[in-house]
Amino acid sequence: MLRTETGGSFDPTLVGPETRFGHAYGMAQFMKNTAPWIAEMAELPYNDDLLFDPLYSIQLSVEYLSYLYNKYEDWDYALTAYHRGVGGLENYIDANGHAKSAYAVEIQENAEEIGNLVAYSN
Repeated sequence: MLRTETGGSFDPTLVGPETRFGHAYGMAQFMKNTAPWIAEMAELPYNDDLLFDPLYSIQLSVEYLSYLYNKYEDWDYALTAYHRGVGGLENYIDANGHAKSAYAVEIQENAEEIGNLVAYSN
């Protein structure tokens, strides 16, 4: 997922393009309106500079994905919500009739590919 979020660069200093909600920051591309409550759920401190810390980004992304998967019990829903936000997920479903976004497909295909590589390396 972090490979996709960073365009393959894994750049912890990445600042995403301007959106109507602001920018997304760091490897996990968190918005400043989302990251604080995820940090609170994870019982982690929060300040904007931490979004550029790779370990912190990973911790937040694991916490958020876990939250979303527990909420929806479906990876298409969880990953599309991660990428678009919960409201964006609802809009995507309204427009498309499903939650299987290109983002969700890409992440799951990459995970499957990596899983197969690891299985064959043993």
